Amino acid sequence: MLSNKRNSGVTMKFLGYLITVVTTFSFFACIAAIPIAIKYAKSKEGYVAEAEIPAPAEKVYRTAISLAEERAPVVKILNKDDAKLLLEVTDDIQKASFKAESISSEKTAVIVKADVPKVEGKEKEYEKEQEKELALRIIHNVCDRLGVKYTIINQ
Repeated sequence: MLSNKRNSGVTMKFLGYLITVVTTFSFFACIAAIPIAIKYAKSKEGYVAEAEIPAPAEKVYRTAISLAEERAPVVKILNKDDAKLLLEVTDDIQKASFKAESISSEKTAVIVKADVPKVEGKEKEYEKEQEKELALRIIHNVCDRLGVKYTIINQ
């Protein structure tokens, strides 16, 4: 009889630990599934896309460079500053600057600014189909390459 009570107590403790572990993993899985917000806005000066990406700044910056190099000659690198994690590119319609700034060892603030296109009709086209606009394309491609889920918030 005493043996059954002891086994029952061990079983209850085990179930308690198991429930705690499953709950903890579920909680962290939910956090990982929450998409980051890409804040996107247009002003007279141009377009701006900002996000906090859950990856080291150097990795985010290197990913942007790699994507620009892969898209040559359509995308041209105008300037690279590895010390400042700053990249400037053009697609011959718009010019954009990409800046990665470390928030922590595993989180990076990214801001991409692109000018208003000088090509006739492109500004109206980008208003209808914002995914074609360079600032948003850059940050979208970096997030996709890093496997980061996101949602776009127009401001």
